[in-house]
Amino acid sequence: MEVESNDGTSSSDVVMHYETIGTRESEQRKQILGQGGYGIVYKGLWGEEAVAVKRIQLANTTSSEKGEETLTRLKHPNVIKLLDVETDKYFRYYVLELCQLSLHQLFSGDKNHKQFREKMPSDKEVFLQLAMGLAHIHGMGLIHRDLKPENVLIWVDSTGERVLMKWADFGLSKPVNERGSCSMSGPNRGSDNWYAPEILKMTVEQDEGKLEKKNDEEEDQITPLHQRGTIKSDVFTEGLIFAFYLLKGLHPYGSSRFKIPSNIVEDKPKRKTIS
Repeated sequence: MEVESNDGTSSSDVVMHYETIGTRESEQRKQILGQGGYGIVYKGLWGEEAVAVKRIQLANTTSSEKGEETLTRLKHPNVIKLLDVETDKYFRYYVLELCQLSLHQLFSGDKNHKQFREKMPSDKEVFLQLAMGLAHIHGMGLIHRDLKPENVLIWVDSTGERVLMKWADFGLSKPVNERGSCSMSGPNRGSDNWYAPEILKMTVEQDEGKLEKKNDEEEDQITPLHQRGTIKSDVFTEGLIFAFYLLKGLHPYGSSRFKIPSNIVEDKPKRKTIS
């Protein structure tokens, strides 16, 4: 989930019928924060607290339920917090702590986001926060599988003195075995530009039909390790994301989204120095 910016246009506000979390009110105007294929995210109130509400149609809640299961297990300051879940006749609502923007938006050029660059902690602190959050995810026996700047949210307290980086969007996450690996069956479409090279190679093989579909139990017994996802893949992508931060919004493997995957596989970074 990426928290999209509000540019002040009328499209950023909508009138939608929903049951306000915890209060059962009817129609209200809500500011859209993000929108995807399966639902929308908008600002809301949970009691007196401003929150982000992710609304998903019940027919499309499979991956969101996986994310919900994951977030209920994760309790860490560098992981987005799930506060509540409610369901009505048509939708499921996920109440999440409200963050100001994503890491992707930090360098988007939006004048409303430039102010946050001055509030960011030291590079070392940013890296430590990302590393500690990911270590917690892996320590709980999970692999994220969809790490990218859009899924790093930035929380800033009311004084602007405390800034936290938070991993978000666990719809593609999976449990790993004692070796830190998992099967690659099921949905595996995050963003190719942020995949580790071994995942990119597997994706190509899957697209070409070279891998047979097997259930997780069968794959635990017969699937070679190089055809499985591991937590090391998450760590590689974490490095890409930190490089993106140091490069002020530039991908270390190039600017063409069509060429970046092959550059990653061939280990041909296009930006080797960081000033």
